[in-house]
Amino acid sequence: MQHWDDLKYLLALEESHSLIKAAKVLKTNPTTVSRHIKRLSEAYKKTLVTRQPSGEWALTKEGKVFAATAKRCNMEIDALNGDAQTPAPEIIITTTDFVGEHILAPHISNVISRPNDLVLTLDMRDRNVSLAFGEADLAIRLGRPTTGKLIASKLADIEMGVFSIDGKMTKRWIGLPSQYDWVPEMQFALDFFGCEPIIRLGSFASIRDIAVKHDLACVGPHLMMNGWRGLDFMDCPDPAANREVWSVFHETRSHDQALFRARQWAKDCFSSLPERAAA
Repeated sequence: MQHWDDLKYLLALEESHSLIKAAKVLKTNPTTVSRHIKRLSEAYKKTLVTRQPSGEWALTKEGKVFAATAKRCNMEIDALNGDAQTPAPEIIITTTDFVGEHILAPHISNVISRPNDLVLTLDMRDRNVSLAFGEADLAIRLGRPTTGKLIASKLADIEMGVFSIDGKMTKRWIGLPSQYDWVPEMQFALDFFGCEPIIRLGSFASIRDIAVKHDLACVGPHLMMNGWRGLDFMDCPDPAANREVWSVFHETRSHDQALFRARQWAKDCFSSLPERAAA
């Protein structure tokens, strides 16, 4: 049966009639409970729970059928294997490809070594998601958000700069799309080169690859640009531009210990960066 793991969240909600209470039983958070039940409902195209006028949650007729099946299966599994351990809380972190691949992912072993602590998902599609509605639990962004009921904490400053093969001078450069001309590294590059980029690309990885392939200058983070296939800092005023990195979560999660553990892990990832990469 697909989505078996989601059924335990449905059973907890049936017992407690409350997302908060169900989350406490499973040692997770209400958003995770809601996400698993929503996934189960979407998978089978059935409404499994409804919210009552009292504010409590109740299973629909279809939901009760699912719950009854899950209980029978649980009894048989428990008889064979004993009580199953409470699953580790799941935390979804949304971030950019640069942060995910070059700063967070290299330290994922620190989470794997503690299997009952957290289950982490890194969403590196750099898209706008709703923290309030549980599309992600923690966002790590290159800049502090200014809207929404969010709690933000600065993690680091990342050094940015302009690069070319062997650091040679050229005004043919690649930058970010024009909607990002306001960010510090693009402001720095536009001033340094004194002209618009000849190509604009949406990720630092693609900027780096095309710059090397076509012998162009580029703008981006020191951590992933400098020394890659001949790229080197261009001779420019010091210091170069810096970008602030912030962790962000919704204020309703202010007591979520699993979320705090995930944020601390992310903070540790940034703390381990080389001195030149983290300004």
